[in-house]
Amino acid sequence: MLCTLALLAVALPASADPLSLASRYKASGSNPDGSKYTGTTSVTVISDTTYTIVWKIGGATYEGFGMRLNDSLAATYMIDGEPGLVIYKVDGDGLIGPWAIRGHDGVGTKHLRPLS
Repeated sequence: MLCTLALLAVALPASADPLSLASRYKASGSNPDGSKYTGTTSVTVISDTTYTIVWKIGGATYEGFGMRLNDSLAATYMIDGEPGLVIYKVDGDGLIGPWAIRGHDGVGTKHLRPLS
């Protein structure tokens, strides 16, 4: 019996802490060519580890889906028909991280600061 309980403890993953994210952020960052951009971002938590995210940058809207692992959040999105990926690190001032688009050279940066 003790052996069975020990195996269950190893086999069952620990549940993740629920995401604690703001629902709206001010977005700023740089494109791979160094040009700057600003906009807003909305985040909706849909489970303990997943969320949807919508970026409004300039006149464009990009929708994505993401997941959390510890203090990192990753999200995918489509831009000009190509998939993109952003990997955020949770810091004391919101979320910050690099982003890239499949088949394009360079990496951009994005910083999301919670809106009050």
